[in-house]
Amino acid sequence: MKRKTAAGSAALCAILIMIMLLAIGTAAMVVTGRKSIDENDNMPANVEHYPTLSSEEASSEGESSEAELPPQTAVTYPEKGFEFQKMDLEDVKSQYSVLYGSSDNMLYTAKNYTKKAYPASLTKIMTVIVALENCDNLQDTYKFTKADMKELEGTNASVAGFVAGEKVTVEDLLYGSMLPSGADATLGIANYIAGSEEEFVKLMNAKVEELGLTGTHFVNASGLHDSDHYSTAMDIALMLEYAIEDPDISEEFLKIISAQSYTIDSTNKHKDGITLDSIALGNYSGFFIDRDEDGKADADIIGGKTGFTDEAGFSLATIYQIEDQYFICVTMKSDTSTNAVLDNIMICERYMPTYDLIDPLPSETSSSDSSSTDSGESSVIDLTPSVIDLTESEDESSAVSDDTSTDTEE
Repeated sequence: MKRKTAAGSAALCAILIMIMLLAIGTAAMVVTGRKSIDENDNMPANVEHYPTLSSEEASSEGESSEAELPPQTAVTYPEKGFEFQKMDLEDVKSQYSVLYGSSDNMLYTAKNYTKKAYPASLTKIMTVIVALENCDNLQDTYKFTKADMKELEGTNASVAGFVAGEKVTVEDLLYGSMLPSGADATLGIANYIAGSEEEFVKLMNAKVEELGLTGTHFVNASGLHDSDHYSTAMDIALMLEYAIEDPDISEEFLKIISAQSYTIDSTNKHKDGITLDSIALGNYSGFFIDRDEDGKADADIIGGKTGFTDEAGFSLATIYQIEDQYFICVTMKSDTSTNAVLDNIMICERYMPTYDLIDPLPSETSSSDSSSTDSGESSVIDLTPSVIDLTESEDESSAVSDDTSTDTEE
């Protein structure tokens, strides 16, 4: 009887040890996996992100399904609709790219757009978003310290040109972050908003979670390289969508990102202020979007944000506008800054919709008017045809207009 009890106890101990080892091994995999990010790992499929149940499915599931419903998020991952085209441009150098219609949540083309990539200074898009949402008065001031400047030493980060002891406004810091991509400006923002960059990054990642972005995690506010600091082309596009569509910050955000240059007022360290120039718009100098190859620009370049580190390569996120529609093109990991721009332009010219370039066919009335003018005869056109003729003319014109408006391919 004692021998049987001892055997049972030994078996129980063995099971418990196996369970403990399994738990420790699983925890180790989670921890080590988190620290060894591979930028080429796939993100969760965007169309499966936070799936929702139909009303019938929800009612049939009862109370248990209600508890499983995910939280509402501020942005929605787009699906590949009828407008989507597979990218087949061999000349595009970037490894990751996406062309996205912000106004209609439409995905037009993409390549590796849900894969992890290092965002470099595209990070500052989120930095400015968080700053705008957490500052009640952009004329509040921040004074740089010697510790701030020391923190940037040896990082090889681009700076706006602020110095220790200089007192500037939050607005100055926002322009300093977006236009010349200053790490000194983002550090000032982080310290002003949250007291430290570490605490500010918590706000950035909280915003990532609020937006529902599945492929992004931040370690710093500037975009300096870290293996655990990553995003995706799609997530960057959705950050921009949020910034230009959210009514609380869109006006100020568009004002900042569209500025060619900005000069801060005189400070205690710079009597004449500091002029901050947009790197993104400067890189676009001499370039334009020409979708119909007529040698003329046919889409407005609103503004953009560049990014570069040795590990990230050259990246560019640009906002374009056609009539009242916004489009966002993100290219990441190009081999030069010029190719980052050319990648953007080639993608837009090939895959942007062309609905605005289609001219309606001339009506019979306009044709008659034109022929009369060409012959040099002066005549009065009879605009009172029979009711039947007028109805048929309108029906035909309407049918042609409807057909051509749906043809968006170049």
